[in-house]
This record gives sequence, C-alpha cells and structure tokens, in this order.
Amino acid sequence: MSRSHCRIIAHQTPRWFDLDQLACLSFIRQIEFYQSTASTNDIALQLGSEVDLHNPLLVLAEEQSGGRGRGSNRWWAKDGSLTFSMLIEPQAFRIRANQWPLISLTTAIAVADTLGHCAGGCPIGLKWPNDLHLNRKKVCGILVETVKSRSDRIVIGIGLNVRNSFADAPSELHAIATSIVDETGFEWSLTEVLGQLLQSLEDRWHELGSDELPLQATWERHCVLTGKNVSLEVADRRVSGLCRGINEQGALLLETDGGVQAWFGGVVRLE
Repeated sequence: MSRSHCRIIAHQTPRWFDLDQLACLSFIRQIEFYQSTASTNDIALQLGSEVDLHNPLLVLAEEQSGGRGRGSNRWWAKDGSLTFSMLIEPQAFRIRANQWPLISLTTAIAVADTLGHCAGGCPIGLKWPNDLHLNRKKVCGILVETVKSRSDRIVIGIGLNVRNSFADAPSELHAIATSIVDETGFEWSLTEVLGQLLQSLEDRWHELGSDELPLQATWERHCVLTGKNVSLEVADRRVSGLCRGINEQGALLLETDGGVQAWFGGVVRLE
C-alpha cells in the first residue's frame, strides 16, 4: 500500500503522541485523536459509514473509559496505555472475505512482533483468539467488529499496556495483568511503540492477503493453550478437553473423548 497524505484531526492537544511523526511513518490516511473518550471502537464504527472517509483510519485516545473486550469484558486503561482502533477495508490488503476470521489472529501476531521488539527478554504468549500475555500475564486485548452499514469495512480495536504500571491497578488485576514497563522497567515512547505496531500490522495483513503468512506455525510458537486442559464456552454450551493448538483456518482444536474438533468461536479458559 503506497504512502499517501494523512489527514490529522486532533480534537485536543496530545500529551503522549507525535501525530505528525505517526502520519509520516505509517500507512494511515486519517488520524482522529482524543485525549479522552469512552471507546475508540465506537467512534471508528460511527465514522465507518462515511462515504468520503480517508482510510485506513486510526482513532487514537490517551485515555479510554469504556473500552470493550469480548462479551461483557472491560479494558482497564490508565495514563501510559496504548488504546486505539483502526478502520480498514480488508480488500486493500487483498484479504478475501473467507479470510476475515483470520484478521484477529493475524493482528495478534503483529502485536507479538512488537512485543518482541519492546520486551524481547520476556516470554510472549498468544491466547486464542485475541489476547496476548507477557510473562504469563495479560498485556493486550483485541476486539474486531464489523461496520453494519458498510460490508467492506471492519474495525480492529487494540489495548496494549505500555507505560501504565499495574502497581495502582485494582488488586484483582495484579495476578493476571501486566504492562511492558512492569516487566522490563523501560518506559517506551508511545509514539515509537505505535509506529512499530502499525508497521507490523501492515506487513502481517499483506502477508495474510498474499497467502504468505504461516499462521498455524507462527501461532504455535507462542500459544499458551497448546497441551493444556481448557474449557470452551459457546452460547449455552461448555466443552472441556485438551487444546491441540489451532488449524490453518484459525479454529481452536480441542481433543475430547469424541476426538479432535475444530471450534471457530467461544470463550476459552484454562482449567
């Protein structure tokens, strides 16, 4: 995708980000910036219906009060966290309709690339379908949603804990979540981390669209579920078994008494 002029719409003055630098170094064509908002995904979904929208679009916030996860989950984000959403047209990356279910997994791999750059000495884990771990604690969540009025556009929301130490987080989060600064002691520039991540996203999405992404093999290198007993909740059904990783279609492979079955959705937990 060729670099094009990027339109910047800053609703407030940024404290943590150099928007001009992001515009020059990434493939983004429009940046919507907010110091604080409820949900960057909600804003991206609203903008997604506009005909003359410059896309790919980046909606960036320094503070997000109502970030969503899958189901009823909420994302805890304070100063120093990286919270943003991207609106893309997958066809621009040659991603076909049957590959759309793989976009979340591909995005997670791009985040793992970035963690390797920023926290290379720490174990990086991928938890199907949309979480990342650092030193066995959650460091990132991904939420992919469709634009109802535009079947050719999707929104990818990412929350990555960078400089926001969990020392001040609610006590119930201390054992399950972390940030890059907590694990490495280094306070990365949010502009640098986001710039690195945008480059990884562009590269990985192009690999997916060109059928050059070794999804299964790449995922297996970091999968935190493979070989573990897990439970999977799908609608009102709960299935327990041994995780055998994922297949090339991105489905979770679960071995039960009835054999190995592929699952394309649901909430999975370690037992």
